[in-house]
Amino acid sequence: MNRRTKLRYLLLAGALCALCGTAGQVAEAQADAPQGTYKDEVRAGAEEIYVARTTRTQHTSGATPACAAAPFPSVNEDYYDLWSIGVRARDSRIVDTHKSAVGGFTACFGQLAQGKPVPMYAMGTVAHIPWTGAGECVYVKSQPPVKTVVAFHCLLDLSGLPDAYAGGFGVSSTLQPFLKDQPPTAHVRGYLSTSVLTMRLWRKPVEGKYC
Repeated sequence: MNRRTKLRYLLLAGALCALCGTAGQVAEAQADAPQGTYKDEVRAGAEEIYVARTTRTQHTSGATPACAAAPFPSVNEDYYDLWSIGVRARDSRIVDTHKSAVGGFTACFGQLAQGKPVPMYAMGTVAHIPWTGAGECVYVKSQPPVKTVVAFHCLLDLSGLPDAYAGGFGVSSTLQPFLKDQPPTAHVRGYLSTSVLTMRLWRKPVEGKYC
């Protein structure tokens, strides 16, 4: 190895050591970050996160006027109330699923086809904020040990938000009761019906903030 090559290796090794040291300092700083740093994640106002449970209160089969705006032929219309939930601080387990009403939405669903996602279109409010969502629902491989509920998740891209918002999305963890000759509000004992819904809304950047 000539002198020039040896010098290059030494410089590269030094750079890698410096990089490792910087990465270690960043990880250490994150580990030691004060609690206030995490509070600022939502207090800063760049993002609003809403977590609620849904309760189906109405169901209509077939095409309906409310679902005429859906970008696909709608075959079912549901209405869902949104309720705030209570979470146990020490382990984040949900301990109260029905605290306060925080909104609601009309949901339109396309035709069910084996092996394919179910199209979904929705219009509603959360915390008095209007929104429109378009996306799909997908059955999950893991299913409950009972045959009276079906597990799936839905993902919606949000639009129609007030001008202060740049956009957002909603995602659900859903257990839909599968009961014959029962009202839309029917529940299966011991299971949360129908969904735990998370919505993340992003405000438009303001000069000097959120950057």
